[in-house]
Amino acid sequence: MAQKTKEALSSQSLISLSQIKKGMIILKNGALRSVLEVSGINLDLKSEDEQNAILTSWRNLLNNLEFSLEIVIHSRRLNINPYLNFLEERISQEQTELLKLQGEDYYSFIKGLVTENNIMRKKFYLVVPYDPVIIRPKTALSQIAGSFKSMLNLSRGSFNVLNPLSNEEFNQYYQQLMIRRDNVITNLYRLGLSARPLETKELIEIFFNLYNPETFEKESLSLPEEFNK
Repeated sequence: MAQKTKEALSSQSLISLSQIKKGMIILKNGALRSVLEVSGINLDLKSEDEQNAILTSWRNLLNNLEFSLEIVIHSRRLNINPYLNFLEERISQEQTELLKLQGEDYYSFIKGLVTENNIMRKKFYLVVPYDPVIIRPKTALSQIAGSFKSMLNLSRGSFNVLNPLSNEEFNQYYQQLMIRRDNVITNLYRLGLSARPLETKELIEIFFNLYNPETFEKESLSLPEEFNK
């Protein structure tokens, strides 16, 4: 038991995530992150002029920002077992023999397709950062802030553990990050892209899937009520 506890603590020390609160990721170094889920555009379906206009607008958006953005593309194997269970139930309730046979054929086709191929879901995210200016007595390297990606790459900056943020500090940083986030959403809308900030529960599900890659995409996780805020 002691060995398992030690291993768990050791694993937790490799994660730069400290807390998720009000839809914001709080890193161990006191930095905040907001994650936007962004719709995609198929440039291949656009004319050359439309492609150039979109790319120019995107470049202008990035050049006008005073902070960096991180693009994350998350591909995940999709769990369609609930859909298969739904089909199985509907087939068992079907009274018409012909429709029942057609339903069984369709069920067999879908099940075979899933068995032979991984059904993937691809989502696009933008990570909006806010790194408070913190004076530290050590080297300048300690001021490097962790990001959504650094949680996976395990870069050192995001693991500098500071004292927990006070409510006043969090609210101050939260408001600053909200301004940045809304600015990004507005500019994306001008590009024809819709973006929405992820809530606390959605962020927890993403991190669960990131750190448990062998599992299917979760439909939902049972979380205490306070995590749904």
